[in-house]
Amino acid sequence: MRNVKQDPEKRKTTVKRGNRNVRKQKRLDWKKLLIRAMRLFLGVCCTVLIVIGAALLVKVVVDSDFFAVKTINVSGNKHLTVQDVIDLSDIRHGVSTFDLDLEMIGQKLAENDWIRSAHIMRKLPQGVVINIIEHNARFIINLDYLYYVDDAGEIFKVLRRGDQLDFPLITGIDRQQLLAQPQVVTKRLRYIAEMIDELDQRKYFNLDCVAQINVEAKGCYTLYTDPLGVPIHVGDDHFGEKIDRLEQIFSDVKRRLPALAYIDLSVPDEVIMKMVSQPN
Repeated sequence: MRNVKQDPEKRKTTVKRGNRNVRKQKRLDWKKLLIRAMRLFLGVCCTVLIVIGAALLVKVVVDSDFFAVKTINVSGNKHLTVQDVIDLSDIRHGVSTFDLDLEMIGQKLAENDWIRSAHIMRKLPQGVVINIIEHNARFIINLDYLYYVDDAGEIFKVLRRGDQLDFPLITGIDRQQLLAQPQVVTKRLRYIAEMIDELDQRKYFNLDCVAQINVEAKGCYTLYTDPLGVPIHVGDDHFGEKIDRLEQIFSDVKRRLPALAYIDLSVPDEVIMKMVSQPN
């Protein structure tokens, strides 16, 4: 017969429930938990104090005279003077370099008609660098008022008293065309800028020989000589090749200018000169 009694010394300390053994729960060590909590609290407090102290130290250093603006360097200016640019930037000596809103200063500078773009940098500890790119006026266009146009064909400034007038004048484009066909007009202005760049590199028939450029109804171009205003028809393409032909005989053409009604370069490989009709 099976003995169902167990030896008290051999009793197990676990009780089977189903297929799992359930152990007796250990008692929590509240002292250790309290010590850990105190250590964590002290660590957080120390971190906060360090961050606050560092922030206060940075503020004291930044607000000190060590970072006060003493030098403002300007580059890229041709039309505007250095003082013009500094005045437009509204940067004052003595202000902290960290108080400057560089983006806002750049936008303020770009509001000036002559400035295409501006880039502002801090040069720590006490300097500011302003680099600007100005519009390069290449010709004047008549749109009810006279405007400067730059080398990219961009109309950028209305002429005012005292502005330089020694530029070729562009006619044949009016304000209504500009508003109705902005892309077409911009393309033509860019082509005129290319023509002027080409003339600027010439030795005999160059930019000094041109007083006016007229844009014809069909998009062809006519130059008017300076002096005498003799028309030179150049069509709408291959401008460099046509000026090559004119330069080869320009010494002779120049002597004849007073007697010429016009010069036509629009015919390939030809230089056609029409004489002024003589009265009977």
